[in-house]
Amino acid sequence: QPAAMLARGAEVTGTGPKGQRTIPSDPFFTGIFSTALAPDEILTEIRIPVPPARSGGAYVKLERKVGDFATAAVAVQVTLGANGACESVGIGLTNVGLTPIKATKAEASLKGTRPDEAAIKRAAALAAEAAEPSEDLRGSVEYKKDLVRILTARALRKAIEQAR
Repeated sequence: QPAAMLARGAEVTGTGPKGQRTIPSDPFFTGIFSTALAPDEILTEIRIPVPPARSGGAYVKLERKVGDFATAAVAVQVTLGANGACESVGIGLTNVGLTPIKATKAEASLKGTRPDEAAIKRAAALAAEAAEPSEDLRGSVEYKKDLVRILTARALRKAIEQAR
């Protein structure tokens, strides 16, 4: 799942005639059904870091019916320090842009802060700003951005609760 890969900081290995190369998950997804792999490379490995203690993660999505493509999906990974502040935060969005999106401004807004409700709402709003959805049968641009805001807040609450 691309959102989870972005949230967790996964890396992939591409292998081809010139050998292997490691690609971070953020620049790996280049378009709809396209990746940073060269035409003569194949994906041979996905490395997902094991989260440290005091970590939590969540994946939430909204789909019209089971098995349908999600209207929007959000993955979150949070690690809390001993003082309760966010040491690391990863937020990945899918189905709200041409490629999966790493919500870097939302992540930065939480890093080093105690994740209270105001901080969660601020990060969720920034994640919604990062979304670049298009209007289709699943909803308008405004609806999808608001959905990202709501789903990000839900995922953050779940991940933070797990980390505690």
